[in-house]
Amino acid sequence: MNKYKRLSRPPLAIMVLLAVVSCLAVPDADCWASNGLVQMQIASRTKLDVSKGNIKIGASKISGLNPEGKQETQVNREGYHITGETGAYSITIEEGVTADILLDNVNISLVDEDACALKIAEASKGDVTVTLRGQNVLKSGSHCAGLEKSCNQTSCVRAKSQCTCGTLTIQCEKYNETGHICDEDCGSLIASGVNGGAGIGGGDGRKANRIQILGGRISSSGGYGGAGIGGGYFCGGSNIEITGGEVTTVSGEGNVSLGGLDGSENNTINGDCIVEAASTGGVTVSKGILLNGNSGTIHGTTGIARESASGVLKDKTLTREDGGRLILPEGVAWTVQNTLRDLSDPSFSVRTALSANERTVSAPQTQAQEEEEEDETQEEKKETAISQTQTASANGIYGQTLSQLEVTDAFVQGGIPGTWEWADTPDPDKTYPIVNGTTSYIRVFTPDSPEHQKIQVKILPQISYLETNKQVSILSPRTPNGENGWYKGNVVLEAPDGYQAFHSRSVGWVEELVVPDDGGSGDYEYYLREVGTNQTTNVKTIRLNIDSLPPVVETVTVMHVEGGMRIRAKARDDTSVTKQVSGPRRFYFLVKPESQAKSLATKSVVKNKKTKNNTDGEFTYTDLEAGTSYRLYVVAADAAGNLSEVYEQTFIAQ
Repeated sequence: MNKYKRLSRPPLAIMVLLAVVSCLAVPDADCWASNGLVQMQIASRTKLDVSKGNIKIGASKISGLNPEGKQETQVNREGYHITGETGAYSITIEEGVTADILLDNVNISLVDEDACALKIAEASKGDVTVTLRGQNVLKSGSHCAGLEKSCNQTSCVRAKSQCTCGTLTIQCEKYNETGHICDEDCGSLIASGVNGGAGIGGGDGRKANRIQILGGRISSSGGYGGAGIGGGYFCGGSNIEITGGEVTTVSGEGNVSLGGLDGSENNTINGDCIVEAASTGGVTVSKGILLNGNSGTIHGTTGIARESASGVLKDKTLTREDGGRLILPEGVAWTVQNTLRDLSDPSFSVRTALSANERTVSAPQTQAQEEEEEDETQEEKKETAISQTQTASANGIYGQTLSQLEVTDAFVQGGIPGTWEWADTPDPDKTYPIVNGTTSYIRVFTPDSPEHQKIQVKILPQISYLETNKQVSILSPRTPNGENGWYKGNVVLEAPDGYQAFHSRSVGWVEELVVPDDGGSGDYEYYLREVGTNQTTNVKTIRLNIDSLPPVVETVTVMHVEGGMRIRAKARDDTSVTKQVSGPRRFYFLVKPESQAKSLATKSVVKNKKTKNNTDGEFTYTDLEAGTSYRLYVVAADAAGNLSEVYEQTFIAQ
């Protein structure tokens, strides 16, 4: 009998090795897929179902239930395959964890909860890859980003240091296949933040850093003050790169769609991608299509085939020829300066010059036709004596509407009478989120005489913040209700007359701000807005010290010393909510014979005449009877005056 047992099939490791060698010899993405390497990698991932409970991915242990309801705890270096729909549970990637996550038709909606749908630990140095399969939804609750990836642990207004966190990569399942173009079969993600959180990126009051999107159909929207993709509440976002996929991103009021506010840098769009973003911060576009509503710009060497296709700019889908050439849809014009315009847009005319060096094309034309139209256009300009200039400008204060901006209109040669107006009639009740000139608007000159044509000028308003010495004042309590200048409980701030105030936890602009008792000690940040004009200040601060959490007596040591019994106590402050606490300040000691002892309330220990008040946590009793059993009571007080629960211990005097 043969002593060697014949294997019915090669082991998995040998199969993978043979497949890898084969594909290395013929480096083609189809080879990897045909040999089943992609499928084997996915199959080797740990399956988890978020509908059955919270999922936590740690460095040495995970926590979650698989689709059969079995608890999974083993870390898997190959990654995790997550499914499920829930309105109660979430996904957390802990500090320092590098992980590959496949989201397979995951739907998490926590809009009524104070929780994040998918959160990477703040400032984590781990690299996380999220691969999309099917339709995925991540809707977070208050103060969270939809897919939260914050880069620093301090408020972005004060933090100046470089972020050292890891990279979040988002991709569709097929992004690396040769010639792949994201279409309706690609994995998708809808991510939304609430009340200070970005759609993808920073949570409330947090920067975002190192996010790359390689593929997928992604729709991301930020809450109030949050970017669509980028920084959280009035924060910046840096090192965000989009190289593939179709991405639509919308900001909450006060931030930009892609990137972030002051300090945002190194954000790029560079690849066969389509990005719709009404405003950007720190973004450079090298290659791709950047859209803003019904208009957009083609960047780089991306080819355009002006052939019929259906509703590209209307339903945000894009078709391509073989080889990745973009196909311009029917009804869409392409200007000489690579500007896309929807011909159904009533504000756009095919025969209207948008600038001195632009003209529009409404359909495929021969070179002769284009030259003829150019001659006609130049002749019309001579006849009307209208010249387009770049001297138009507008200035304003953050929070104003378009109609409130201070505009210096372009000069029209020839003194032709007419009227300058915005292309879109400003809504008097709408505040346009124009920050640092990142959003442009069109001004239109309409001649009084119909024989002259209209002129359109693009303006980048220069926006500043309202300058005022006004500050909020403390409404309640009027003076600190704790000791040493500390407040013990909520503090109510009042906006000055004619202003409203806002901070990350307020619901809109209000006359009175409530600072919760977990505020701690430090500079509390807020904004002021002038009622009527909506003009808004930059961030302001007020110094507050709040501590309503009592300390805890940790240890008490009783020892015999010459002449008596020495008691040493140690306490710690409660830092479960904030680390900016007042800290232990003094101790109260009370000793009673065990025969007279009973349980005492905190106030009884503090007020008892025999109590010894000692700031060092140490006191020596010299009047105790040797051999007698005593009951020791200890109460700690912090600098704010909060008192701990009574600590009791029995000892025998020596």
